[in-house]
Amino acid sequence: MKIKHIIFFFLLASSVSAHHKIYSPRVEEGRQSLEWRGHFDIDERESMESAHHHVFETEYSWTNFWQSEIELHVSDKQDSPLDWEKTELQNQMQIFDYQNFAGAIYFSYNFVSEGDEADEIEYKYLNEFASDSISLISNFIFEKQIGEDAESSTEFALSNYIVFKKLVYDFLDFGFIGFSEFGELNNIKVFSEQKHQYGLQFESTVEFNDFEFDYSLGYLHGFTNASADGALIWNFEIEF
Repeated sequence: MKIKHIIFFFLLASSVSAHHKIYSPRVEEGRQSLEWRGHFDIDERESMESAHHHVFETEYSWTNFWQSEIELHVSDKQDSPLDWEKTELQNQMQIFDYQNFAGAIYFSYNFVSEGDEADEIEYKYLNEFASDSISLISNFIFEKQIGEDAESSTEFALSNYIVFKKLVYDFLDFGFIGFSEFGELNNIKVFSEQKHQYGLQFESTVEFNDFEFDYSLGYLHGFTNASADGALIWNFEIEF
């Protein structure tokens, strides 16, 4: 699965939110896909219990270093049942491409539909170290509200995934995955107010004629009061 290879040892990265996807820096020319991913929160607090978020995405790689994506975000929270949260336009440029190392820069503009929230711009640096049996991907995420409704400065988040390839019966990958949100760069929150969720994920690929079906399922545990106690995460993707 090229869209996700990533880690668990940075136990520290919304409104910054990767919505539980870790982006691979590698770009494959001509690749196009449709994707549905999301998460479902598990928490004793009424404000968080059963909240869920869904992302519907399509992407296309124009060259061997430039990829574009469109994402539609739909969320269901206690104060906003099943709401179209935002539309995100993304571009990714791969800048390093070696057998065991790759890097890319990523930019997106988020048209926010939820309430009176301001639009957002998001920058990421995507990094991967890989071998034949293991891969480590990290996403360094910077997000800022823009426009007259903007209320915060640039926020910082970190996502990581370390995956062990073909660990089970040569077709199932298994790894440790995590998402951390620290707050604004000029006002980093104390640890208890940051969001840190880390856990396990497995993923696999099924090929059928000219189609490739990738799927991943995982569970995250929250390490701070600001995080949901647990979350189920999933990603289903068809590449053609």
